[in-house]
Amino acid sequence: MNCEDYARKLAEILMGLNFQQNSALAFSGGLDSSVIAYLMKDLTPTLYTVGSKNSRDVKNAVEVSKVLGLTVEIIEFTESDILEGVKFLKKIDESMSPVEISFELPLYFVLKKSKEKVVYCGQGADELFGGYRKYLENPEKMSGDLEKLLDVGLKREVTIAKRLGKKLEYPYLNSEITGLSKEMPLECKIRGDIRKWILRMAAEIIGVPEIITRREKKAAQYGSGVWKEMRRMAKRNGKEISEFIEKI
Repeated sequence: MNCEDYARKLAEILMGLNFQQNSALAFSGGLDSSVIAYLMKDLTPTLYTVGSKNSRDVKNAVEVSKVLGLTVEIIEFTESDILEGVKFLKKIDESMSPVEISFELPLYFVLKKSKEKVVYCGQGADELFGGYRKYLENPEKMSGDLEKLLDVGLKREVTIAKRLGKKLEYPYLNSEITGLSKEMPLECKIRGDIRKWILRMAAEIIGVPEIITRREKKAAQYGSGVWKEMRRMAKRNGKEISEFIEKI
């Protein structure tokens, strides 16, 4: 198959996914979660977005939710929220690095604050389809990152969800999608400097608005402002962020 065939096949699989009613979506306003929101829109899920007041994720989420006609609930975090979240995550896995903790904090906040028992998220799309900027220079890192996600990240997140009485669902890690990703050549995932080309094309085939399919986003810890706040808290205490996290 050529890349266009792969895009049509991916679109077909995505449109065939089943979603539960009365569920929620961890929503950043970026491509991955927005495609899921579009697929779920007839079930009117609640979208939960974590971010400081003027963060990029909050601005994107509000904009996209209006386009999709869905409700978004903004979860603004405080210093005490971060301290509580760090303590909780360290109990789950003491080996987590500060960057890993900052990445998991937004999901932790969604799982803690959401009323719904089932929460969907867009995890896996970056590793499957070449979403991270580092893949432009080192695309071979995708397979290792996906393996780490499956072996470490998901187990950790499932534990976090279970401790909070919730269940996480990962649409992009459906076996058909992961199998298709393994088949397709690299040029279907990254074209020039366009990352996740295949997902963008599949989304267009499905009918996702262009404002979504053309969007880039930062990783959760940066787009939400969590990492910036953690650095500020560490600096105020006269510590490097790693030392600050260790002392919590």
